[in-house]
Amino acid sequence: TSDGSVVATGSYDTTVMVWDVRIKASDRRSRQAQAESSRKDQIVSDTPFHILCGHDDIITCLFASVDLDIIISGSKDGTCIFHSLQKGRYIRSIQNPSRSAISKLVVSQNGNLVLYAIDDLTLRLYSINGKHKASSESIGRLHCLELSRCGEYLACAGDQGHIVLRSMHSLDVIMRYDGIGKAITSLTVTPEECFLAGTKEGNVMVYSVETAQLRRSSMSR
Repeated sequence: TSDGSVVATGSYDTTVMVWDVRIKASDRRSRQAQAESSRKDQIVSDTPFHILCGHDDIITCLFASVDLDIIISGSKDGTCIFHSLQKGRYIRSIQNPSRSAISKLVVSQNGNLVLYAIDDLTLRLYSINGKHKASSESIGRLHCLELSRCGEYLACAGDQGHIVLRSMHSLDVIMRYDGIGKAITSLTVTPEECFLAGTKEGNVMVYSVETAQLRRSSMSR
């Protein structure tokens, strides 16, 4: 989860395990000091507090949120299953209409969910209540789906080598940022709403979203 209090893992046995992360018991520092503690001061509980079932194939992607009290799992079986994070209670399932494996999923803080299936190259937008809102085909395979910090936009990148910015309310294309003709395999959005993109060949590109101007940096790994 974004606050680091929970870790969820999906496995080949089709289950999802949910673990508590806590500060070491011997650590008597203030709450603020604990929040600023390093990873070495945090430990995962010995046993998971939930083991969630329901899928018929390998788990491929996960999302968990304390604020939304939800954990969502996608699977090769083409389903996306919702559970309550706190109680582990089953809520609902979404079946990919094409039955293709769910490759990636992202969820915004306002409760919109996007699923991507690499087999049919389709993005599908749902509400957190499972209502289908929109679908859109991607041009080429996508390797990266990242939300903007405000949660209003979805940045998509992959084999085509460019970044496509879509609305998280309709999947409409808002803007496209051209690359250098190399497949993009990694992508992150900075707090300043800029994009950092890495290519298969080891290049790093910096995109300034405010000016829609690409500043290229051919920094080899």
